[in-house]
Amino acid sequence: MPRKQRYRRLQGDSAYYPFGARKVLRQKQRRHARLLRWGGILALCCAAALVLRQTVFRGGQPAPPPAVATAETATAETAPRPTVAVRPATVDALAGQGTAESAEKAETQPTPSPLPEAEILPQYRDLYEQNSDMVGWLRIDGTDINYPVMRTPGDNEYYLRRGFDKLYAVSGTLFLDERCSLGPDPTANWLIYGHNMSDDTMLGELDRYADPAFCAEHPTFTFDTLTTPGTWQVAAVIRTTLGADEWPYYTFFDADSRADWQRRVDAIMALSLYDTGVIPEYGDQLLTLSTCGTSSFYTDERFAVLAVRVD
Repeated sequence: MPRKQRYRRLQGDSAYYPFGARKVLRQKQRRHARLLRWGGILALCCAAALVLRQTVFRGGQPAPPPAVATAETATAETAPRPTVAVRPATVDALAGQGTAESAEKAETQPTPSPLPEAEILPQYRDLYEQNSDMVGWLRIDGTDINYPVMRTPGDNEYYLRRGFDKLYAVSGTLFLDERCSLGPDPTANWLIYGHNMSDDTMLGELDRYADPAFCAEHPTFTFDTLTTPGTWQVAAVIRTTLGADEWPYYTFFDADSRADWQRRVDAIMALSLYDTGVIPEYGDQLLTLSTCGTSSFYTDERFAVLAVRVD
């Protein structure tokens, strides 16, 4: 019987297996075990580095500026905003469902010119010098939400998995939708996205507004642009699913008429979990904070807070 056929069904631990072949087999097994061992060590090191970056180094986020470390409140009448130009809507950036058409439109958005240093609020100058993608700072009392807000025209989801330092971060960074304009001709509604992290970072605590008692205690929050401080009052708190609404909040940036604006706002207000007592009026500057409905990377649920600017 030929040698190959004679030993073809014998295993490496068989006493009849040729000694030389058994030795080679064991060498391969040892190499395989070493590769698995070092691969496991490398994976553990990477995981440890990500955990360390997320916990100790705040996911690459800067420390809050001193000027926004204390709470700010406002009781004045809502200020009207300037007349706005018509801008196209887009899809929810957190859904990761961008189309070629939306990408083409994004390319037409002009890249913002660097702001004169004299116009930037003093507390944000150093941060803006570190990263010129920053457009503002969001802070909500009663939560750990206290982060910069970025904007990257042409690459809307750039900060979906990047920290303020532009390095990889699981939690990403809060970012303003590229279709929103802060000025001098602002869109009617500014939409800020952020992940709902299980460790309560980013917008992980935004869903505390699902409790009417929390909203009553914290009816306002602050979102400053680089040049203008801003206080915002909560008007609606909604929980919905992608594709479930006729007029989704994540496609509302501007309106071509007062009737269109009212239709979009009424659609959002109708979904509110409770009555906040605040009704937006045409001319109000609106701001929407949007996150996933649950602490999960893959979900169609959305939780959002609609607010109006007060001065």
